[in-house]
Amino acid sequence: MASRQPQFQLTVHHCLTPNKDRHLSKIGFMLQIRTFLEDDWQGDYQDQFVFPEFVFGSDGHRNYLNRRLLEAGWVDQGSLERILDIAFSDGKFILEKENKNGFDNMVMIIFRVKRIVMRGDDEIAATAAMELSMREDPKLIPAMKESIQALTKAKLGEGDGDGDGFKCVICMEKLLEVVACMPCSHIFHEDCIEKWLNNSHLCPLCRYRMPTDAENF
Repeated sequence: MASRQPQFQLTVHHCLTPNKDRHLSKIGFMLQIRTFLEDDWQGDYQDQFVFPEFVFGSDGHRNYLNRRLLEAGWVDQGSLERILDIAFSDGKFILEKENKNGFDNMVMIIFRVKRIVMRGDDEIAATAAMELSMREDPKLIPAMKESIQALTKAKLGEGDGDGDGFKCVICMEKLLEVVACMPCSHIFHEDCIEKWLNNSHLCPLCRYRMPTDAENF
């Protein structure tokens, strides 16, 4: 008998935290996926970021969420797109409302996903348990040194660096004339992304996975 697919419920929440850089509009974003075997809570998975306001709802941000939720078992791509449209609309409404009060507080937008696995779906339950066990106590895995050295260096076009919004999201400083470009097309200061990738093989924005030497992680 074919296993039934997990059911999903996505709700949008928010909280406020003190903003140390009051001249910058920064957003906290959290994706929470909590797995339930019917009504019994089984475990959860969580990602958290801080990034400039223009990243929220961008193509890279949406693609990251699509990938995470499809990996979690969300099958209907059409319904996922519609629900993300509503979720991002709710999130932007919250940001507009809170930002009227200035930047004294950073807004943390939380996408809270309830993933329900039905009893009797042994295959799905086993897969969920494996996923959760792999995500407990996550370890930082550096990128392969050769892949870091192979990053493309690019020169910003005329006008690309103008304006306060065009910043390296690692250090939050304005991008210089020459930048390092990840395979996912996100750009950063060369020193910033090299230090980042020496600790984590994931892109700071979209979680693109760089090659690693760590076969046993």
